[in-house]
Amino acid sequence: MDRGNTRENPLRTSSQYVKGVGPARQKLLSRLGISTVEDLVMHVPRGYFDRSDLVPIAAAAPGKTATVRGEVIAVHPRRLGPRRSMLTAAIDDGTGALRLVFFNQPYLERAFRTGTRVIASGEVRLYRGEKQITAPEWERTGEGGEDDLIHAGRIVPVYPLTAGISQRMMRRIVREALDRCEGAIEENLPRHLLDELGLPGREEAIRQVHYPDDMVRHHEAMRRMKFEEVFFLHLLIHERRMKIRSGAPRPAVAPPHILTERYIEGLPFTLTAAQRRVLGEITADVESPEGLARLLQGDVGSGKTVVAVASMLLAVGAGYQAALMVPTEILAHQHAQRIGPALEAIGVRSALLIGSMSAAEKERIHALIADGAVDVVVGTHTLIQEGIRFRQLGLAVIDEQHRFGVRQRAELGRGDVLPHFLVMTATPIPRSLAQTVYGDLELSMIDELPAPRRVRTELVPESRIDEVYREVRRRLGGGAQAFILYPLVEESERIDLKSATAEFERLGREVFPDMPIGLLHGRMTFEEKARAVDLFREGAIRALVTTTVIEVGVDIPGASILLINHPERFGLAQLHQLRGRVGRGGNEGICYLLIGDEAGAQGEERLRMFAGTDDGFRVAEIDLRLRGPGEIWGTRQSGYPTFRLVNPLADRELVERSWEESARLLENDPLLGSPANEVVRRYYREYYAPRMAVADIG
Repeated sequence: MDRGNTRENPLRTSSQYVKGVGPARQKLLSRLGISTVEDLVMHVPRGYFDRSDLVPIAAAAPGKTATVRGEVIAVHPRRLGPRRSMLTAAIDDGTGALRLVFFNQPYLERAFRTGTRVIASGEVRLYRGEKQITAPEWERTGEGGEDDLIHAGRIVPVYPLTAGISQRMMRRIVREALDRCEGAIEENLPRHLLDELGLPGREEAIRQVHYPDDMVRHHEAMRRMKFEEVFFLHLLIHERRMKIRSGAPRPAVAPPHILTERYIEGLPFTLTAAQRRVLGEITADVESPEGLARLLQGDVGSGKTVVAVASMLLAVGAGYQAALMVPTEILAHQHAQRIGPALEAIGVRSALLIGSMSAAEKERIHALIADGAVDVVVGTHTLIQEGIRFRQLGLAVIDEQHRFGVRQRAELGRGDVLPHFLVMTATPIPRSLAQTVYGDLELSMIDELPAPRRVRTELVPESRIDEVYREVRRRLGGGAQAFILYPLVEESERIDLKSATAEFERLGREVFPDMPIGLLHGRMTFEEKARAVDLFREGAIRALVTTTVIEVGVDIPGASILLINHPERFGLAQLHQLRGRVGRGGNEGICYLLIGDEAGAQGEERLRMFAGTDDGFRVAEIDLRLRGPGEIWGTRQSGYPTFRLVNPLADRELVERSWEESARLLENDPLLGSPANEVVRRYYREYYAPRMAVADIG
């Protein structure tokens, strides 16, 4: 059977069978998340070239980009060496002549025959008094009519690419996919919403997104596709909330909460008003029938971990177990070291579970968890791996949720009783974005720091690095400690960036020969990483050369200096997290951003905006506005939404309308069974929910 000719639903067929793809090219497309024809038609351009304005060759001005049309009057191929060639094709439109120049594309000689009519776009230049365009975008005309133009003579899409796929290739493939599914792109939004919001139909919108007739229609099409993108996410979130509320019961947690009170009384400090307020919200949730499902936001150093431990003890005090899941082994180890003694002091048993443990040690911890001999477990993703069985998990805290997918969160919820959930993040998320992504969670915010954090951020040109090193040496000599951070572990042949391993050797030899320095990066074993962090914490190491492995939660009270190389490589939210690693011990911290020429004027301005504020929420809004929401939290996770089109800040009104409409739709038709919602149900059940990998949550 020729699967490429499946008549049932061409959108669901493999993109491999689209003309111009094939098995080898499909492997390249898979890097872009493209596996079906629908993925291809939903591969939205990242920008456009307006090549619709044809000008006579006589009017094409040198130094300007122009689109011209003419007839090939001469073709001249030339060899420039063993591996180099040049092809010149002269075209004439009756007002003048112009040369099209191509390098190292000898196969084009077959395309440019005398008499062929072409459209070409590019920058016009003068060479020996004659107009020419080097490496133009071009296309033959006169065969299928102007409507068949793809690369020139119209508004032309510019796609996100991967190595091995060119713009011309991607345009042809997407155009083939659009032609292949003509008439098969079904509507997936209710008719009344299209009418109320003035949105075009789905097939029309998709075609206008790729090949707009004009930018007004393109704007209307993009508005439609943005609404669709967020509408189905909101539908999924609302449905999940309904399933949780009507599904498995939550653990019964009632006052008095003696363990929590004893833990707070034993702290060497007093909780802030914000911490007490948030703990009150959490306590009210665990005492209610609906239970706890809450997102806890708080800037770096706001005291989220203390609130998390107090929350876990609410469940432990009621006879249940609690779990704290974090993204890295270093952070898990750090939490276990700090939490363990405080819990032991009030009679609570805790354990650490991480992947680098021996098989025998893991098996021992597994048995203790299953028997209920452990009250609180601190671990990484090992907590959701097969073989882990809690006797009765009552409350799960997930730290830095953006590192885990929604699906991973659900794995902790398997069982007869659905545990209470507390999700924490130190990456400030604007409220509109929090609602969009974490709509199944209530929102709490610790908006007060226990003590003012003083970290000065200074932009330093690379030419002043020796001056910075002298200042760092002076401070280290006075007892300070420093992180020196690089974006790479090892040198890359493709990217001209300094690496942590190479610079560690150089710094120890040339800059700090008389001072103990250490190295920390993600490729080290857990034992190596833990030893480096412990030595740094104890002061045996004065400077730690590192990568972003320190980003989440590493707490060294004595560290007051952070030097970041290639800061333009990081998002501002990530830089804010890194900046939060210093100044934690009460001393003023300083963060040096070492800027090279590669940062560019725009990159430097972005970093100046970052340096001008220490408000994490302000930083997050700047980052969201500049970079967009797609990858703002870093790694992309299965079952976790990324946004290709919607910007919850710029599109806030659309996001809010989607939230309201999706809630109203499910409230009136929970099973999506009415004829009016048939198009929604079919797309959501058959395509969207399965791909989000969370259809069975709750």
